[in-house]
Amino acid sequence: MADIESQIVNFYESTLATLLASAATSATVSSGPTSNGSTGINASASSPIYLVIDPDNSGAREVVSVTASSGTSFTTITRDLENRYGGTPPNHQVGTTIRLAVLSEHFKDMNDRLDVGIAALTGAVQTANIQDDDTFASPAANKVASSESIKAYVDANKGASIGLVIALG
Repeated sequence: MADIESQIVNFYESTLATLLASAATSATVSSGPTSNGSTGINASASSPIYLVIDPDNSGAREVVSVTASSGTSFTTITRDLENRYGGTPPNHQVGTTIRLAVLSEHFKDMNDRLDVGIAALTGAVQTANIQDDDTFASPAANKVASSESIKAYVDANKGASIGLVIALG
């Protein structure tokens, strides 16, 4: 499970300005992706850009991940994410359309980030001091032992005002 935040921008489409040969992992595009039509965005390992190359051609369509870019230069491209081509992706010629589309990879990244966040929150809640009068106890008192204990506590106090302080750190 990777804790990465993939980038999604509205209406990014461009064309390849250089040949993207089968074994290539870098390319130049005619225009780089932007967040608002003018402010460029750059990919990184922790914030990749997923693209579809030749999206309207079912025989050559390829989903890729760009994990290093600057402007119109995509310097680190992971090819054939769907394994349609068994590790030997097609050549893409100059002028081939590339498009950012919402892909399953975006949702996988989002779910992974949620899982990491929920795990961190659960850990914080498990060590939080909870009392029904909104006061703090000594660190050893009133700790919630598990998510089942949290549910039981909430169920037992439905309708009551429950104070919860989570100390992250």
